[in-house]
Amino acid sequence: MPEQTPARTSHAFNTPDNLARRVARRFAATSLSLAALLVCADALRAQQGQTTPPQQPSSSSSTDAKVRARRASASKTPGAKNAQTKTDAAEGAAVPGEKAQTDAARSAASPAKEAKESQEVKEDAPQASKASVKDGASLVSADASALKETTAVADVEDLKAQLKAAKSNTERARLHRALVGRLVTSESKAQAVEELRALIEDERFDPAGLYNVGNALARLDESRAAAEAYRKAITQRRGHYSRAQNNLGVVLLRLGLWDEAQEALAAALRQESGLYAEAHYNMGRLHALRGEAGLAINSWSHALMQQPDHADAAVALARALAEDGDPARGLAILDAFDQRAARNGRQSPREIAIARGEIIAVSNLSTEAKAGGRLSSSSAGEAARGSANSLHALVVDRQTYDLLQRARAAREAGRNEDAVGLYRRVIQNRGGYFPPANLELGYALSGLKRHEEAVESFLPVAAKEGARYPIAFYHLGRLYETLGQLPRAGEAFTRAASFYGQQNPQFYVDISRVREKEGNMGEALAAMESYVRVSERLSGSAPDWAQQRVEKLREKNGAAQK
Repeated sequence: MPEQTPARTSHAFNTPDNLARRVARRFAATSLSLAALLVCADALRAQQGQTTPPQQPSSSSSTDAKVRARRASASKTPGAKNAQTKTDAAEGAAVPGEKAQTDAARSAASPAKEAKESQEVKEDAPQASKASVKDGASLVSADASALKETTAVADVEDLKAQLKAAKSNTERARLHRALVGRLVTSESKAQAVEELRALIEDERFDPAGLYNVGNALARLDESRAAAEAYRKAITQRRGHYSRAQNNLGVVLLRLGLWDEAQEALAAALRQESGLYAEAHYNMGRLHALRGEAGLAINSWSHALMQQPDHADAAVALARALAEDGDPARGLAILDAFDQRAARNGRQSPREIAIARGEIIAVSNLSTEAKAGGRLSSSSAGEAARGSANSLHALVVDRQTYDLLQRARAAREAGRNEDAVGLYRRVIQNRGGYFPPANLELGYALSGLKRHEEAVESFLPVAAKEGARYPIAFYHLGRLYETLGQLPRAGEAFTRAASFYGQQNPQFYVDISRVREKEGNMGEALAAMESYVRVSERLSGSAPDWAQQRVEKLREKNGAAQK
């Protein structure tokens, strides 16, 4: 084996003085090379007709300063991705939303006090998460730049004249938004809506503008037109527009179109890889409307994890946990929110204190709870309902509560058969009836197409606590219709509409459909007329298909009476 030559070392080279001199020479060489490159660049720029005179650095420090200046200048020239981000951010500023019970709908008042609409319909402005739009009222506001322009131009007629004389599409769009902003601020709603609809019909490629048009229409309670604007914006971006998907979900919730709202919110979450706090918040509201407490808690937990200062998510989650039988955890959520706000020098919103008071009121009624129990007795729960401003606490022991969480985890993972077994154990532990478990067992059985068993699970809830859980009537109606039991389906949908109908007209469509199948054209017509009436009150207009259906039913009803 050949002998390896040892690496040579120069002790003289490794002395501090020699090392310092060598580093200095290399640094000087590097500085001179950078200087030469910059001189060449300046010369080339001068040949291309630019006026920046070449400047020769006199020292390594001046060279470094020049390099830093050029890097800073380069950073001001965004690439395609940065340009897109800038465009999105310019689309609008957050606008406070309404305190509707479940947000996306000012909608369907749920039996328990629901989470309010995301607090805004924000313009396209990304937040903590990649595209976080705080949807407490979950919408987005009108274009911020347009609103500023309206303060400078007070005369609507002058804006219209400028709009007529505009020579470019960009200028026309800017002036049109300014006009709309002026009309909105002057409370000329009819004119504003007309102008906004004209913007939707314009075939110009302007997804950000359409997004902001949708926000403005949402603020004017024109939910159906807002949905049209969002959909067109999404189409122009070939489906990749998470903020528009989120806001579309909100207005669809307002319209009572739960299935479509779920598709839009799910798309928003998919496009952001699940990192979209506002979409999680709104998905939680949707689950709460459907009576899916476990899924709502999960969605609100994700929202708060991703955006710890999301007050609406904190309140919704805390209340849901208290109603689910864990008030201590609900209070812990609110306490953690207050602590974060204090550390950041902020004051928690009033809603946090109100929610805490409600939960404490419920908890104080459970002082005689059994060891290991979550709440004391059904009488305490009943008393809490009157004293805690519609906060309904459940009565559940720790073992049952843990079983309930396991059942929910199984259902969320798609293991419906396992979930069914666990839900049934929960119900058995509670003496044969426990509303959340009965409802969620019904959902799991429906997913397995075991419709008769699902009916048996929903019936006790509707019979014993229909006013608290009116969603049970809706699910019974769907099941009875699937099973061909139309009279029962019609009755169940009618009961659901008595609770939800003035906030969610979709239930009248269900009644009309079932009554028409029965051959009862009079009631089918009356239900559709109710749908049109409520739609016009909630969103300013009823869809064309609804008007057409009313006309057809009038014809059928007239023919049936002859």
